[in-house]
Amino acid sequence: MNARKVRAGERTTTGVARAGRMTAAVLLATAAGIWAQEALTATLHPSGLIQVSRAGVALATIELSAHGSGWEHAPQKTASAETSDLPGAAGKRITGVLTIPKTAGATLRYSESVKALPQGFELTYDLSSTVATKLSGLQFSVNLPVTQYAGKEVLISRLGDEPDLVGLPQEQQKGTFQLWSGQGARVEVAKGTADAVTIELRAATDVVVQDLRQWNNPVFEVRVPAIMEDPGRDVAAGEAFHLDLRVTFAAPVTLAGP
Repeated sequence: MNARKVRAGERTTTGVARAGRMTAAVLLATAAGIWAQEALTATLHPSGLIQVSRAGVALATIELSAHGSGWEHAPQKTASAETSDLPGAAGKRITGVLTIPKTAGATLRYSESVKALPQGFELTYDLSSTVATKLSGLQFSVNLPVTQYAGKEVLISRLGDEPDLVGLPQEQQKGTFQLWSGQGARVEVAKGTADAVTIELRAATDVVVQDLRQWNNPVFEVRVPAIMEDPGRDVAAGEAFHLDLRVTFAAPVTLAGP
């Protein structure tokens, strides 16, 4: 299968979704290879954020986050949350409240379930806004350390078209942070290596690949946005969003956390 190489910032389809309900299944997996795989650790933060590492080396951070009007960031790690066991000790449930900065008390309530699998976990998120507010961003992200992924490539499969191949630059490209955006059905990072990550969606949806070094954040981000709009979109009180994912790896995964 041929892949078309694209330039940083090239947009291949129309529009990032303005609103609504996002339902996606995300699969992270190392591609088949001949290397010996070390076991992975997935550490569950009290907020529900998940950090994946191998022998103490960070491979990915999986999180929900939001941006208030004007792109004020509300990362998941700042949420207030409680953790409980799922029935039958199948995993963990996190219920939390994420405060949107510089708003009149706007918050997002969320419920996250994490079910352990032999080589990963299943995730389900349900979110709703507590009051009417304006958001510039609401997204699920897989963040990949620059130290681990610079110089590698991202293969993005699109329905009815050839996949696009995007390079993750060694050096930050001045004035360019968005490396790719469009409709994607499957995203494969560092395919064929021990660090490979695959994001597989139930249906083609908006995907954005970004270099966040411009904001002193040394990661590449693969973002699946429900909202990504400047200066922001009005969100009604009680408006709901749903996301479900399946996350697996080529090596056994130990889920640790609260």
